[in-house]
Amino acid sequence: MENAIYIGLSRQSALRRELSLVANNIANSSTTAFKREIALYSPYEMDTKMEEKLDFVIDHGTIVIHQPGTLQPTQNTFDLAIEGPGFFVVDDGKQQLFTRNGNFKLSPDNELITSNGERVMDVNDNPIFIPQDGRKIEISTDGTISAGPEVLGNMKVVEFDDLPRMQKRGGSTFETTERPRPAERSEMLQGHLETSNVSAISELTRLIDIQRSYEGVKNMLDQEAERLRTSVRKLGTSTAA
Repeated sequence: MENAIYIGLSRQSALRRELSLVANNIANSSTTAFKREIALYSPYEMDTKMEEKLDFVIDHGTIVIHQPGTLQPTQNTFDLAIEGPGFFVVDDGKQQLFTRNGNFKLSPDNELITSNGERVMDVNDNPIFIPQDGRKIEISTDGTISAGPEVLGNMKVVEFDDLPRMQKRGGSTFETTERPRPAERSEMLQGHLETSNVSAISELTRLIDIQRSYEGVKNMLDQEAERLRTSVRKLGTSTAA
């Protein structure tokens, strides 16, 4: 039946996209603060007149799993990790974005920036400037940046109520239409970074399952195509007779 072929093709298409997601998760298993993605599908039962039940696959997109990674010490001055649900606020020159990747550095102009060059914002939505004059830089748990007794700025950290509305902009950076609110349950740790929440072993296991499922669907499609060819040949023979 054509329904069986269409259902099989829908499943193969879904598996191909899921394979791409798993491959991307594995590729970013060592990316700071990376959040793994999974595919979201739902079945739609179809009448195929076959003994085995087959469901059409409806693709609902992807879901980002915001489970935090572990915090690892680095002892680097501008490495920061967040304990809690908060996000750093950065600016790419066009809009504000949000990230938990605190692998920061100083630009040639002494601005605190991300590894991709986005500016890190303070609580007043301004860039943060840190002089390179040999003084020890300390960043407290509330984001206050100090050089000795002098306060240089206060880093902005925000929280969201609706994490599923956040869309990935690549790597560990997100955008959202939700209005952020000041962080209440988040603290910063200087000299630490958050690891990716990807388990390479789990993803590799899922990769094997996807490959097996793909082969199973392919075999089903081959069998159905052969059944249709056989039916056409018998019909042609009966007509000729």
